[in-house]
Amino acid sequence: MRRIPAELVRRYEEEGYWTRETLGDLLARGLAENPDAGFHVHSAVRPYAGTFGEVAHDARRLAAGLKARGVGSGDVVALQLPNWREAAVTFWASAFLGAVIVPIVHFYGRKELTHIMATAKPRVFVTAR
Repeated sequence: MRRIPAELVRRYEEEGYWTRETLGDLLARGLAENPDAGFHVHSAVRPYAGTFGEVAHDARRLAAGLKARGVGSGDVVALQLPNWREAAVTFWASAFLGAVIVPIVHFYGRKELTHIMATAKPRVFVTAR
């Protein structure tokens, strides 16, 4: 993995380009500010209409389950899900834990998955199958 020079990190933080907030921190703050906003999934198979708060609730439940199974900050979580509510739940749960998220398009087959799994080495792989 390529490392960013410490001097560059310091400069970006001093100039306000970077913060120590994680994706999970930003997501949690945004969800807390507007939990009743509409959340819609446009899917021929599994359409969904609800709120961001409802999806966040399930994401926190999934995060707790993943954490109980040893998934934590820095662990890799790969997900291969179609445009379903479950994709957002899994992505958000992973972000809340501070995991490295590897989203994989749902139409990739064995050849592509073999390469991605060998390269990313996920601790968890979430799929619809």
